[in-house]
Amino acid sequence: MSPYTRRQLLLILLLTGAAAAGLGIDQWRRARPEMAARLETLDRAEPRGLALRPPLSPPARGRGGPAAEPLDLNRASATELAGLPGVGPALASRIAAARPFADVDDLRRVRGLRRTTLDRIRPHVTTRP
Repeated sequence: MSPYTRRQLLLILLLTGAAAAGLGIDQWRRARPEMAARLETLDRAEPRGLALRPPLSPPARGRGGPAAEPLDLNRASATELAGLPGVGPALASRIAAARPFADVDDLRRVRGLRRTTLDRIRPHVTTRP
């Protein structure tokens, strides 16, 4: 006789399977970062012709050329925020909803914004009073 009911055993089995799948996906992503990055950009395609947005270049500082103006997190629209590297429409709307930001590091409180994405967008954003 088992100390668990059939439902409990099924739930344990499903949770164990989900955890194993999560670990497997994590290992796959670590082994193939280029493929994982490409798959993450598929949902960010433009509706017309599926043309991807060109990546933003970091501000040119100290190179003698004009410095690109960083995007103000407190004033930018969700569409402008979605143009940042690694930021899609859903994340852009969560960033806009979490305003105001006193510092760029305040973005850490936005749900779904990973540290790697924050590091990628840091050169492109600023906060102004």
